[in-house]
Amino acid sequence: MKKTFLSIVILLFTLISVNSIHADDFSDAIVKAKKKLADASNKDDTKDLLKVRGDFERILQLKKNQWLVNYYMAYTDMMLSYYAMMSKDMDAQKKYNESAIDLLNKSTDMKDDFAEGWILKMAAQGGRWFYDQDKMNDIIAKISEAKDMVKKLEPDNPRYYIETGNGLFYTPEAFGGGPDKALPEYQKSWDLFQTYKPKDETYPDWGKDQAAGFIAMCYIQKDDLPNAKKWIDTGLAAVPDSGFLKGYVQKQYDEKTKK
Repeated sequence: MKKTFLSIVILLFTLISVNSIHADDFSDAIVKAKKKLADASNKDDTKDLLKVRGDFERILQLKKNQWLVNYYMAYTDMMLSYYAMMSKDMDAQKKYNESAIDLLNKSTDMKDDFAEGWILKMAAQGGRWFYDQDKMNDIIAKISEAKDMVKKLEPDNPRYYIETGNGLFYTPEAFGGGPDKALPEYQKSWDLFQTYKPKDETYPDWGKDQAAGFIAMCYIQKDDLPNAKKWIDTGLAAVPDSGFLKGYVQKQYDEKTKK
């Protein structure tokens, strides 16, 4: 009897230890892949982004928190979609954006209280404007559904206000958008970032440079270049390696100063 009890204790201890090892393996793998993803994004390197996507696909094999891995694969696909759009490869833009939507649906189906998945859905559904304009009502409905979920789950998430700001920033003023409407959303995002902390190191932590960068973009559009420069510098002080600030936003600022 004692031997049987001892065997059970040893078995349970072994199972707990193995699960802990797998948990550590998962966390380490996610953190490393997140770092590679940030580096690839800052360098605008699509080849490295594809490599990172492969890393996340391999992490799926650990069979842990697959909703989170699907989220990061979707985020990577959205970056690939963005770069495809910038290079005017609209077939690739659609391909990666649709892949992101599919992965995000998987993520929120597995964990519907994961606010970050719904935030990214707002952006992915917005990406449909470039190829699904005949389905405007569906796009609006899907974005509204995602917004409602975020407001219910995590209304003080700073990334939510980046996406609401983007929705206004890229909408013409004649239709209720423009920099004046978007600026308060980006400012709220920046303010929330000052105290926001992810749940743990595996959770998303992107966006602080985007909040500052889009504030600068609003001021660029408003021809307020001193404030634009101030926010570029503020963003770089917080995120020195930001490719978004050093590349895209700085380029917009430089072009404006030449006029």
